Amino acid sequence: MPQPDQELPLDGPLWRFAARVYGRAGVAQACLALQQRFDADVNLLLFAAWLGAERRTPLPDALARRAQRRVDAWHEDIVRPLRAVRQRMKTGPAPAPCGATEALRDALKAVEIGSERIELAVLETLAPEALPGRPDLDGIVRGNLRAVLALSARDDLLAEAGRAVRAIARTSLEVAQETVPCDG
Repeated sequence: MPQPDQELPLDGPLWRFAARVYGRAGVAQACLALQQRFDADVNLLLFAAWLGAERRTPLPDALARRAQRRVDAWHEDIVRPLRAVRQRMKTGPAPAPCGATEALRDALKAVEIGSERIELAVLETLAPEALPGRPDLDGIVRGNLRAVLALSARDDLLAEAGRAVRAIARTSLEVAQETVPCDG
């Protein structure tokens, strides 16, 4: 576990990957659908996708549980409350929403993203070394995403996540391809 004085990789490969993937069309909606339907941690999903797409590494159930335990308190005590306040300010209480409260809401969104960036940095410290070769990356990424969903969803509900899992996996593999140096 990172120590209080240990530097975290805030600008590490996982952050850069997550920012590129999440910013692509359809990914934010897919991640948020999985968050709302299955109570999935979007950062764990992006960690799982990164492990598969960039590191070519499966996410065993034991590592998925370890990753969840490592960030659970931070996510519950910091990330979720920041998100809840930001979302609540969309409709109230008075004087929200107004210009002044929207400026505060934007600042709060930046703080929320900063808290998620820290969570991703902690997750990056758990990543195993990349596997050599080119295994079935699509299968690995989808399997990794399902491993994260299995942390909070019943097995009989996982089939409902298919479209979102495919969208995240496809985009993750596209982003990973963009960052792979050309051979030759």
